[in-house]
Amino acid sequence: MRTPAANQISKRKAVADALSRQKVFVSSRRFRGDGQPISRVLVSGRYYDVSDQLLDRLQHGATPGELELEPASDDAAGLQ
Repeated sequence: MRTPAANQISKRKAVADALSRQKVFVSSRRFRGDGQPISRVLVSGRYYDVSDQLLDRLQHGATPGELELEPASDDAAGLQ
């Protein structure tokens, strides 16, 4: 049986792991002329325009650097 101290250590480790994971926020979603969805996502303070496949990889832990993504331009016209 686990001791209360071992349980507490396990819980603290789980919280630390969750806090250190990359967070991906989808800020907008639009469709290109050919019907392909493009999501604007916020990762570590930078915005990226990504396809569904890249979004899935980001959500599963890949970094923008690993995927060779370039930050999205800051113009608001790109979101319309």
